Amino acid sequence: MKNGRKKLSLLVVVIFVISILCSCGNEGLSVEITETGADAVVQGADDMDKASVGENGVLRLKSNHLMYFDYQSQKDYVICTRANCKHNDKSCSGWYGTYHGANGLAEYCGKLYCFLYNEDKHTLDLVRMERDGSKRKVVSEIKCGDNSPGSWSVYPSFNETYYTKGKVITILNWIYTSKDESEKDINTNQCIAIDLESGHITEITEREDKDVLCHIDAISEDHCIINLSGVTEEPLSDKEFYKKFEAGEFDNNKEIKNAEKPYEAYFEEYSYETPWWYRFVLFDLNKNESTLLKEGNLEKAVNEDGEYHADFPPFLISGMYKDYAIIETVEESLIEDEGVFGVSKNRIYKWDFVNDKKELILDIDNGYGFDAGGLDAGVVVDKNLLLFLRRKPDMKADYYSYNLDTGEEKKLYEDKRNVPYRIIGETSDRFLYYTCDDVKKSMYMIEKADYYKGNFDKSIRMKGLDEKF
Repeated sequence: MKNGRKKLSLLVVVIFVISILCSCGNEGLSVEITETGADAVVQGADDMDKASVGENGVLRLKSNHLMYFDYQSQKDYVICTRANCKHNDKSCSGWYGTYHGANGLAEYCGKLYCFLYNEDKHTLDLVRMERDGSKRKVVSEIKCGDNSPGSWSVYPSFNETYYTKGKVITILNWIYTSKDESEKDINTNQCIAIDLESGHITEITEREDKDVLCHIDAISEDHCIINLSGVTEEPLSDKEFYKKFEAGEFDNNKEIKNAEKPYEAYFEEYSYETPWWYRFVLFDLNKNESTLLKEGNLEKAVNEDGEYHADFPPFLISGMYKDYAIIETVEESLIEDEGVFGVSKNRIYKWDFVNDKKELILDIDNGYGFDAGGLDAGVVVDKNLLLFLRRKPDMKADYYSYNLDTGEEKKLYEDKRNVPYRIIGETSDRFLYYTCDDVKKSMYMIEKADYYKGNFDKSIRMKGLDEKF
């Protein structure tokens, strides 16, 4: 019986691989990828769950292939022009061979761009190609290193990537490999911009000699805000801790002194008590300059039982609109009819970051604004709208839009809570969204007018874009 199951599993895998290899047919890519303008902000796809949503289809990295899903045919195509190509080696323009070997696939200004890991040269290459995958050219290369002791290396992985203003902005994951036990390994993030014509690399943030997390919180065609954070004090290593422990330096700390595993008790206390710092950095895409906007320590949030919950800056940056950022503050408490700790009050502001002035635009009691933007670093949909909900009895909620230009607040529809229809991208007149259960994300497309009316029965199912957990 076990052998039969193994054979069946193997057959399923073989059928899956064959379906991927044959998905674009012998003639290669047979649909046209729509061209975006220079002032667009385009999100790059990664090989996890981020896609690059376009007017007529979606670019994805899937099963070691550069893929394009066409809305009309609802088919996946490997981005390849070779007739009779098997799509399984370097001769195929739509294939890459290594785990996390590609990132940031997107169409911008009529060309396709993607970061591809070059195994032979140990470089991360920014590659430009035609929209059918032909005429590949390396625009810029980043030396990845070889992880040798005492050196820095770039670890190719899925990172936030955006294209706008003739540049690509992304995050590099740097790893310092220690020379010996006297040093510690370092994992740090750095944000860079690359000019898509010259290949020149601008360091938006420095590569620091300590562990640093880095995220792109908001981006427009003119500005980008980067959020950096890290611990204010590094923890003791196992060796350093036991040297101090045996010297009696923890004798007054009973929880650590009497613990069955003292180092674990120390690290738990360290994780709770050690504050994190944060910095918001503004990058001007026109001037190619970085400016420090704000810095300080994160605030610790606790739940209703006084247990450590999370670390927050004084406000969250949700997106960018025109010359200001969309920021918000949240208050959390027990949502009684849900029996969980959640957002009970949400204040949303316009932030003039140049003059550091805030304007309150939404004060939401018993509700919250939700991340509906097609960009991970954005929250605005349909040019100038924010979406939010207010809770009602019986696990229902009223859903609203807020117009950033007019200040108009408009009720859209009533539905169940927890934002059942999550927008992940948009075209000129349609939204791409998903519903979610314990097994998968189910993808749909809907006219914007129907979304605003709550007419979800008019949605078109996009099974080829489903994501299983």
